[in-house]
This record gives sequence, C-alpha cells and structure tokens, in this order.
Amino acid sequence: MEVGAFYLPSLGRKEEIEQGMAGKRTDLYQRMLSELSEQLAYMDDHGYYGCGTTEHHFHIEGEEVSTNPVLLNLYFGLRTKRMKFGQLGNVLPCLNPINRAEDIAIASQMLQGRVFAGFARGYQGRWVNVLGQHHGLGEPGQGEEYEELKRELFEEHFEIMMKAWKNDTFSHKGKHWQIPTPNISWPAAETSRKYGKGIDDKGIIQEIGIAPGLYNNQIPDLFMPFAVSERSITWAMERGVVPVTIRTHPEIIKADFLAGQKAAQKAGKDYKFGQGMAMSREIIVADTDAEAEAIARDAGAFIWCNFFQPFGFNAAIATPEEKNPFTVPNSFEATAERGLVIYGSPDTVNRKLEKLFKELPVDYFWLFIYNHVPHAQLMRSFELMTTKVWPNFTSKIRG
Repeated sequence: MEVGAFYLPSLGRKEEIEQGMAGKRTDLYQRMLSELSEQLAYMDDHGYYGCGTTEHHFHIEGEEVSTNPVLLNLYFGLRTKRMKFGQLGNVLPCLNPINRAEDIAIASQMLQGRVFAGFARGYQGRWVNVLGQHHGLGEPGQGEEYEELKRELFEEHFEIMMKAWKNDTFSHKGKHWQIPTPNISWPAAETSRKYGKGIDDKGIIQEIGIAPGLYNNQIPDLFMPFAVSERSITWAMERGVVPVTIRTHPEIIKADFLAGQKAAQKAGKDYKFGQGMAMSREIIVADTDAEAEAIARDAGAFIWCNFFQPFGFNAAIATPEEKNPFTVPNSFEATAERGLVIYGSPDTVNRKLEKLFKELPVDYFWLFIYNHVPHAQLMRSFELMTTKVWPNFTSKIRG
C-alpha cells in the first residue's frame, strides 16, 4: 500500500481564518509554503508516495488556496527528490484540456516523471460557473441538465488529455471539441512535413501534438477524488483511473469496491477486492489519546463542518439509511465516531487502522491533511505515524 498526503492547502491557523480574508494575506501564504516544504521534506525522506493538492479558485476565506495545483506541485517537487506530486484533482469541465495536458507534461519533464494526475467534475458554483461559462456552465448553473453537461465535459476533456499524452500527434471530434479546427492552412507546411507530422499534401493541419511530451512518455498514475457513485467508479476503473473514496460506512464502501472489482474484471484485469482503489482519512497521532483528541477537535472538523457540509459532504459519513446529507449530524463527534477522522496514541491508531484495513484493503491511502493545525503538532503526528504506525501496514514507509 502506498501512503500519500492530500493537502487543501489552507492559509492561517483557525483563529486567523476566523478573523476573515486569510486567503489574501502574503504572510500566511509564505508561512504555508515554508511549513509544507518542511513537512514534505520529512515525508520525502521516509517513503511516502506523493503529495496531492486540490484545485479551487476565489477562496479568499483561506480554507483551500490551491488556485493552480500544477504550479504548486512543481514548487514542492523541486524541493524534494523522491515523492510524486499531482492534482486531486483537476476540475476538467472548466479547463482547456490541451493546456492542462501541456502543463502536466512540463511538470513531468521538470520533475523527471515524479508526477501523477487526478480528475474531478467540480462542485463549487462560485468558480466552476465563472471559469466554465464558455463551456456553457454559467447558465443555468445548477440542476440536472447542468450536472449532465459537467459529466459530458469531464469525459471528453479526459479523452483529449489522454490522446495528447499517448500520441505524437492526434485529432479529436466530439460534442464539444474539434481538434484541429477545419481548414487551418499552415504556411510552414513543407518544413513541418520534413521535421514534424500532421500536415497533408495541401498544407492543411490534420493533427496537432503537444510539446514537450511526458517525461520518457510515462503516463502518470491517475486518480479520481472523490468517487461516490457506482457509475463514476466503473468509468474510472475501466480506464485505469484509481477511485478515491472518503465514504465511511463499511457496507457502502464494500459495495463501491465490489463495483470497482467488477469493472476492472470487465476491462480484463484480475483484481482482488480493494485492488486499484484508494481511501482518504484524516489521521492525528499524538503521544496520548487525550492530546490527539485535543488537536483533532480543532483540525479537520473546523473546515469540514464550516466549508464542506454546506455542499452536502456529510454524505461521506452517512449511513445507508440516511439519504439526506443535510440531516446527518455535523460535528467533530460525528466525523470521529463514523471514522472520517482517526486520532489517538500510536497504539490506538494502530488498532483502528488494523480493523479498517482488514475490512477494506486498498492500494493507496491518502492522508487528508488540514494544515491550519499548528506546524509542530503536525510534524509530531507525522513522526509518530512514520515510526510507530505505518510500518505495521506497509513496507513502503521507512520508519
């Protein structure tokens, strides 16, 4: 099992976010860069798989300031030697897929293949509708038709990115894109035929290609956070994309894993239960259970209950009987009792993870890290996880 770190990342401690407009403060952004650099250097030295950052825009509140995840990945990647860096994930409906394929290819070259890529449909209308308006997402901006358009764009943009990465040159004709557009006359046709590809004998562009390509043509590991429907899980597994779940109820997750296993088998892969799947949880480890609980109470629950729950994210901790996520208890106690946050001394966390992985084995485990937690407390948590927890579950981590 690989273990990675999934950062939002946020700016400021809890009390600084509560003061307002933390996302605009240079001092808090610089502190985030410095603290994450130290945290990731530690992980890099101890065998962690990689670091993922989300994509969000306009987060002036400070809770998820990851406007350009590829650029942020590159910043941290150039300060490490072994870990992979990527996006969890690129919100494809709003993006120009060729530009994003190019960006990740450049990062792949600069980090010599230490990259991965994740893909999401997006859920925050404040920025999805603004940035995606030229794809038709601005109006009506909600509803069943809107969600279906996002899915269409997501799938077509993914297809375009894969073509760009897997081929020297390519063409594409779909519902939303035609690549290249018709009848582009190329003045340098003779030169391009001599040194390149994609030009017909009349000097018309028939195919285009991105340059540079991926480092040694290595397709990055691919992820889908957070896959919460059988349709999404099936789509991902059939394409070699690892679904990442944050759901917590064992019956729900088992059904998702079985759907993934079935889809993988349909695609010709003899996967075991949980193979090709990923899970994300917040883990806080301290020297005592009481200390870990005190840290955890001001950690993920602050952002989860204030910034995630209004979007329906408590569906992640719902039971099969709880059909409406807005009626699920919204508290630290609920996230802890239902297993989204795991905290305690090393012995306590080991017991909790032993039970979790016995029921639900996965290939990848993503630590959901809320970096508004004081840096010293996070570093101690990483140290205890690395030396006293993860070596019991994976040979990848060097304690």
